[in-house]
Amino acid sequence: MEAFRVLEHTADIGFEAFGATREELFSNAGRALQNLMVDLDSISPRDEIEIQVEGDDASSLLVNWLSEILFRIDAESRLFHDFSVRLRDGRSLTAITHGEPFDRVRHQVNLQVKAITYHQLVLEESEGRWRAQVYVDI
Repeated sequence: MEAFRVLEHTADIGFEAFGATREELFSNAGRALQNLMVDLDSISPRDEIEIQVEGDDASSLLVNWLSEILFRIDAESRLFHDFSVRLRDGRSLTAITHGEPFDRVRHQVNLQVKAITYHQLVLEESEGRWRAQVYVDI
């Protein structure tokens, strides 16, 4: 099963993420967001950081999760290789992230993402498979 794919639109860019579970979906959505910005293959999983996020419902939890990743990338110059996500209920999660600090020599920025949007946001489960569609502001 593919983990994610990039979606291009006239003025926007986004991605679809997939997972056998919601936890895997959230993990793959984080990887897809990071991959839009910096190629995942250039990021080493050198260190570990815990992230906790809450939302009013599953959709807002997804947007808040991705917004927190974006915040850490921008404010802390962190890059993320992978995520181990544990949903505590439908409105909160804890994730152990693996990555490293941004290195201008090794990491080439592909795209500068400004924000995660609710525009055409989809979070659904069908036949035992989870899918999210997310567009970002660039």
